[in-house]
Amino acid sequence: MFKFISKSLLLLFVLGVVVCPLLFLFGAIDKSPAVGKPPELSFDQIRRMEKLVRRYKPDSMAVRQSRQVKISEQDLNLMAAYGACQLVDQVEIFPQIRLSGPFIKISTTVQIPQTPLGEYINTACVLNIENGRPRIHSIGVGFFTLPGSLVTFALSYLGQALLSPDNYELVLQNLDALQSVAISRQQLSFTYDWNPDALNRLHESQKTMLIAPEHQDRLIVYTNALAKLCSIFKEHCIKKVAVVRVIRPLFKLVLEQSKVSKDPIEENRALLQTIALFCLGRGVDRLVTEERAAKVIPHENIGLILCGREDLVKHFFVSAGIAVSGGSKLSNLAGLSKEVDDSYGGSGFSFADLAADRAGVRLAELATGSAQKASAIQQKMAAAKTEDQFMPRIDNLPEGIMALQFKKRYSDFDSKAYTLVEDEITKRINACLVYQ
Repeated sequence: MFKFISKSLLLLFVLGVVVCPLLFLFGAIDKSPAVGKPPELSFDQIRRMEKLVRRYKPDSMAVRQSRQVKISEQDLNLMAAYGACQLVDQVEIFPQIRLSGPFIKISTTVQIPQTPLGEYINTACVLNIENGRPRIHSIGVGFFTLPGSLVTFALSYLGQALLSPDNYELVLQNLDALQSVAISRQQLSFTYDWNPDALNRLHESQKTMLIAPEHQDRLIVYTNALAKLCSIFKEHCIKKVAVVRVIRPLFKLVLEQSKVSKDPIEENRALLQTIALFCLGRGVDRLVTEERAAKVIPHENIGLILCGREDLVKHFFVSAGIAVSGGSKLSNLAGLSKEVDDSYGGSGFSFADLAADRAGVRLAELATGSAQKASAIQQKMAAAKTEDQFMPRIDNLPEGIMALQFKKRYSDFDSKAYTLVEDEITKRINACLVYQ
């Protein structure tokens, strides 16, 4: 009897550990996508996304208040599709949102490497609006569908298991701020109780969860090193400095720090994030805990110059900082969005700015690509004597192009005329010594 029970338990264990995952794979992987890949990003779509981000960006909401948001199904899909396809590196994700009151269906196709079973994983999440609040109705992966009650229970259990009680309460508090959700005529509308205090406390807790303590320490090391350099220039009454004079000593410091940490990729990531924050005029306190922020040395207001211009420094290093933090696609899209926005009443679309963006992304890709590439970049940047070793030439690159002029001259981003200029920028970046 004991042997029978033992064999039965062993069989159940084998079924649970081996057979169930295999069944899941057979049911989860499909040969065809449920959601197709969206077309290439157009000039008008980027402009539309810029307007949507600006409209719903809550920076101006410094005190507790309610905000009502109305967004169409078309705009939701635009933001979701390009948010996934353009912002996520390495993995192809195609989302689709359908509003059919009282349901919101979010379908997603993830493209994976080719297998005998197929190369797509299709998922579907259905939300049901009940009494003005969204509830999970079901979640499906391939042939499998889980009821919302089970998913809600699992999420609640994981939340309590992975988060501290205080952080879990903060998450629930911010989720409860979503109120009065409704769907009408393929438009989603909801009211959000904006509570800056609760969001700030949640953000503070996320620093510990999402940014490793050792990475926070790296950010402080490079922030303080940059502050000391700025102080030296200030003492000599220098208000504007060629960026290469700052880059050399900072990358020499990165080389030294990498010998200790044995992690040149993370050292490079921390440095580029630090310079990006400096160019944006923001403090590192956004990424480190209050206790660590107390160790930060305040920096002097020194202007950095690239190709004789301050704006190019910002384009170069902010793009690099975004790329090491969120990926190259995110950085390229951010730079392109900025130029499209400038073409509508700003300084105009600038291929020179775009060249700085692309060069910053290239630096970031090499600086975090592999340990070997990261070390090589450190040595090259530490030895750089002139800016043309890492910044491409910008002569004869069109600038100040307004929206109507852009459409007349280049039509869109997939036109031959636009591609020729982009190819020229790529050629100039490839010619830079640091990227060879």
